[in-house]
Amino acid sequence: MSFAPSEQSDFKDEYEAVLMKPVMKGDTKPPLIVFVHGGPHVACTSDFFLYSTCLCKLGFSILNVNYRGSLGFGQTPLRSLPGNIGTQDVQDVQRATVKVLESGDMDSSNVFVIGGSHGGFLCGHLIGQYPDFYRAAVMRNPVVNVAVMAGISDIPDWCYFEDGGEFRYDIVPTPETFARMLENSPISHVSKVKTPTLVTLGEEDLRVPPSQGKSFYRALKAQGTETRLLSYPDNSHPINKVDAESDAFVNTARWFHSHLQM
Repeated sequence: MSFAPSEQSDFKDEYEAVLMKPVMKGDTKPPLIVFVHGGPHVACTSDFFLYSTCLCKLGFSILNVNYRGSLGFGQTPLRSLPGNIGTQDVQDVQRATVKVLESGDMDSSNVFVIGGSHGGFLCGHLIGQYPDFYRAAVMRNPVVNVAVMAGISDIPDWCYFEDGGEFRYDIVPTPETFARMLENSPISHVSKVKTPTLVTLGEEDLRVPPSQGKSFYRALKAQGTETRLLSYPDNSHPINKVDAESDAFVNTARWFHSHLQM
């Protein structure tokens, strides 16, 4: 399925999403999980993906949104995202989700969101910018504060490039650069978050160090938002060692099921 940006946007190209639906009995409408890919310059395809497949077998519909900036749609949409993270990608995901719900085939009272890395970045933005929309969220090694991450990640150039700037080792960042990074980060919306949020972290992650997710978790905890933190030693960015991945999946499924509105 394809989606067109709003009329207010100067960018007219469409973007796409992949929707998986479980087999349901009778007129029962399945809950919807919005599964947001990371990168951001990768793409979801209609092939086998373990998490989506298992969650679909558990009765959830899965929506994978290839927001503008995803690979496979040409250079113009690809290059439209740097400098617009936290707005364009967030709006694309939200618009696609609302469009799918308008079909009437999903349970609009049970909409969830999950994502890792830049997908976790988008989860943080979605539950912050749309605080009454999602029933629960799961964030894996999320980018939550680009300004802080620029000094601790093994890919500092990512922080500058995606924020619309230029990275050079011989240039000292200005206060204005850090201010823009902070403004574009999910942590700037954390005070508005009401959504119960599970944070899963790989303790050996050098790409998005676990301090990112921990800072979001602490902020949620301090303001009384329901949250839980799962930390996996000897796991890095993907959290893909067998014991850790299985534990993270089981807890993800339980988190969503425990927040279903019956």
